[in-house]
Amino acid sequence: MRTPMGLMPTGAVIVLLRASVRSHRGRLLASAIAISFAASILLSALVGRRSLLDQAPRTADALLGRLELHLAATDSVHPYIDEALLNAMRADIRVAELHTAMTVRAVDMPGLESGGLDRESFNSMERGGMGGWISGRRDAYLAWDDGGPKGELSSGSWPASDGVDPIEIVVREGYALGLTLDSWRRLESDAGVFRGHVVGVANSVDSPTYSHPEVRFMYRQISRAAAERLAGRKLPPSDARLTFGSVADRDSFKSNWAARVSQLPGHIEIWDNADIQRANRETSGAAASRTAVYTALLLSASFVVFIAVGVQGTSVRERTAQLSLLCALGATRGTLASVVFAEAGLLSVAGLTGAVAICWGLLALVNSYLPFLKLGAEPDLLSVFQTGGVVFASALIGSAKPALVASYTSSVRGTASDSDPRTNLRLASKLASFAIGIGLISFVAISMTPAGTLDRARAAAWVGIPVLAIAAVLVTPLVIWLVGRVFVAPIAWLTRTPPLVLSNQVSGDGSRSAGAVLSISVGLGAFLWLMCWGASMLHSFMIDPAIPRWFVSIHPFGLDQDETEQILAASEFQGFQPLTLFDTRIRSEDESTVPTLVMGIDSERLQDEVTELPIRLIDGDHSKSISDLIDRHHCLLSDWYARSADVKVGDMITIDVPDIDGPTSRRYTVAAIVEMSGWRMMTKLNKVRLRGDKHQAMVVLDAETVRGDFPVAYANYLLGSPKPDSEGSISRYRSDLPKAEAHQLASRQREALESALSKRIDLHRPIMYQPDGGTAVRLTQRIVQVDDLDRTRSELMGDWGAGVAKRMGWGPLMVLLLSLIAVSATLQESLRAHAFEIGVLRSCGLTRFGLLRLVLGESLLIGIAAVVIASLVGVTGAFILLEVSSIVGFRLDFAGIRPSFFVPWQWLWPGWVMTIFVCVFTALIAGWRISRRTPAGLMSGKLNLKIKDIA
Repeated sequence: MRTPMGLMPTGAVIVLLRASVRSHRGRLLASAIAISFAASILLSALVGRRSLLDQAPRTADALLGRLELHLAATDSVHPYIDEALLNAMRADIRVAELHTAMTVRAVDMPGLESGGLDRESFNSMERGGMGGWISGRRDAYLAWDDGGPKGELSSGSWPASDGVDPIEIVVREGYALGLTLDSWRRLESDAGVFRGHVVGVANSVDSPTYSHPEVRFMYRQISRAAAERLAGRKLPPSDARLTFGSVADRDSFKSNWAARVSQLPGHIEIWDNADIQRANRETSGAAASRTAVYTALLLSASFVVFIAVGVQGTSVRERTAQLSLLCALGATRGTLASVVFAEAGLLSVAGLTGAVAICWGLLALVNSYLPFLKLGAEPDLLSVFQTGGVVFASALIGSAKPALVASYTSSVRGTASDSDPRTNLRLASKLASFAIGIGLISFVAISMTPAGTLDRARAAAWVGIPVLAIAAVLVTPLVIWLVGRVFVAPIAWLTRTPPLVLSNQVSGDGSRSAGAVLSISVGLGAFLWLMCWGASMLHSFMIDPAIPRWFVSIHPFGLDQDETEQILAASEFQGFQPLTLFDTRIRSEDESTVPTLVMGIDSERLQDEVTELPIRLIDGDHSKSISDLIDRHHCLLSDWYARSADVKVGDMITIDVPDIDGPTSRRYTVAAIVEMSGWRMMTKLNKVRLRGDKHQAMVVLDAETVRGDFPVAYANYLLGSPKPDSEGSISRYRSDLPKAEAHQLASRQREALESALSKRIDLHRPIMYQPDGGTAVRLTQRIVQVDDLDRTRSELMGDWGAGVAKRMGWGPLMVLLLSLIAVSATLQESLRAHAFEIGVLRSCGLTRFGLLRLVLGESLLIGIAAVVIASLVGVTGAFILLEVSSIVGFRLDFAGIRPSFFVPWQWLWPGWVMTIFVCVFTALIAGWRISRRTPAGLMSGKLNLKIKDIA
């Protein structure tokens, strides 16, 4: 009689657990490694998040003392503090000291002592250049009053107060891109081109800062005279440091002045030590790290549940007879369930250990290549404990059903229920219906959240991912049945197996095959997920192939009308298009601003549709919108910003115009919503971002409108393709050549074009203009540089872009490889269950090779079912992650683009190859072993296949 259900002594559980481990070492090892990869995702995210939180107080203490306040004008279009405000603060008796500073921006490039460009370094990342790419944005330089809070030097000296040629620079410790002590730089600012010399290195904070205040404290430092030389004029202060005699004075001062300064132009802010800490915890980077943790938690938990369901389910079904025998000998149901849960605990411990090792290695790698992040040398105990809790709970959840099956199994009922096709089909249909139901409910719930908001991102991550995992598990039995119905005939033909025999072999194995299918789906699904997401993001950055190759910058200022017409009349520049670009901000009603690229183009080119800029209309009328542009009161607005800010055709937008006397603005009516593929990447590396921030919006205006409304030249960029050769073909970046050779060839072509333009006009002709609408500056030198957009396109699809995306799939491929253990277990369990039938077939003439083909056919059907489930997981997961990325990335590097789903078919072959290898290899091993048994031995049930023999 069966003993009543109860708790079995711990010793019995340990004995049974040891027996299970000894019999299935290979499977347990493979499962633990797979769990390690899954858990390492969560552990790495937690370590990054914990590092950010732990660094916040250390960062704040290093940047700002407890008795100090920092006053900063944070509006990058008008970043100035009124002198009257500073005088009023100086008169406050609570202020012991007040020091001011000004900021100025300049493009920083490798230079020579003579003042020219160091082309060898410019073409070498290792020597402080950009690998031949033009620096994309201006870097900020900070100039304190004499005696101001400059920090401490680790080497070198502070800049001389009157040093303006060369401009002496102090950089922070550990800064990259060749800014080492005694190095020379070429600085290009609004006032011209200057020599820079690094004379000192300042001690840096012991951790990076991610807050907006970071830029105020970590700028490179120069003297006030040098700052005025770079700006070409005297500048009002942009920052001030106030020191107090006591904390009470500091707090009362801040309380009295904070509300007052917040109403002033220039977005004046007051920060104390606590503000710096809070800013580091509440920035977009911190928000992104929180979302990354939540997403990693759901991903890791889902994968662990997947693995536990597959591995434990296969193990229990494989030991049906053994468990029934134990029940007959008096083992309680609780004992059998406890063994399953104990095995899950063992897998959790082994998986967590592996995850710690993987994370440790990743930290070492990151700290080696990116030392300025200072993430720590090892995972912290809290993160390890949290990861362990998630892994253990997920493993127990995944093992719940196998434990239930183990506690209620019997040799007769277990075999009958697993082999009854009708019973399996009814159960599979019910599970699939439930999966579809929860999927529809979750889709509706996510859709009800406002599009483009963080609530939508949270709903997609917190609801979409777990529902996807649950749905994949529930729909697996039905997929196995459908695959058996649809693909039995072609697989039987391919393996030269009788369809009836193969169909009978598969029809009753739905529950047995589910574990193997899910095991393959974890690795293959994650691989498809990452490849589709990576390729979709990458293609969002791709510069439209219709955009010409050469993007020519004339910096600073640009060209006047006569010079522009003279250049375009030259044979080398026929077909080039002049552009007037300006870096500014869109200002919304709540006074928030968005970095914006204003692009002035000839409206007649758009009207005739002969422009070299393939601007695609999203919403609005083409002819009307172009005619509206000409009247100087309308604009075209980029689709991504229009959707995120809910701006429609006919709405008004406000664009800031810099002015030294105070901020001004222009208002334009949106004539159409447009998009140009890759415009952010097109303007990333060529001095367009004059105010240092990544553009999140593009506004297209008529060129004459830009010239009249903004302080800018007639044209500051030229866009065109190389002159066709005698055969009419246009030269392109030779990505077919070795990388070094292709780069050298492109560099020579670029330099030839730069030289041709320099010879056409006098770049040393004195020019008077007013940068940012301020004091007139006399320029005596301009620089021409050519950016190769073909090279950027090539690198995006090469090692720089696609290579990184492809390497993300290495981890899932390793998990996929390890799934061969689960497939082996499934095949051998299936052979054991059908041993009698196989023995009869062998007696009726089925050869060993025929038996091998039969096993191969069953393995291929498992693989096909796994591909279906993996495709569901991968494609849906990529959609979810794209939605989250487009929202969370609002302030990150990919802000301003709208990724659309893309399947990189040419990247997916490693996943298909690995899946086929797993199926074929396991089939060959299992088929070879069973083919050695005699028909009589098979019919008598003497089948003794052990997974450990092939693990």
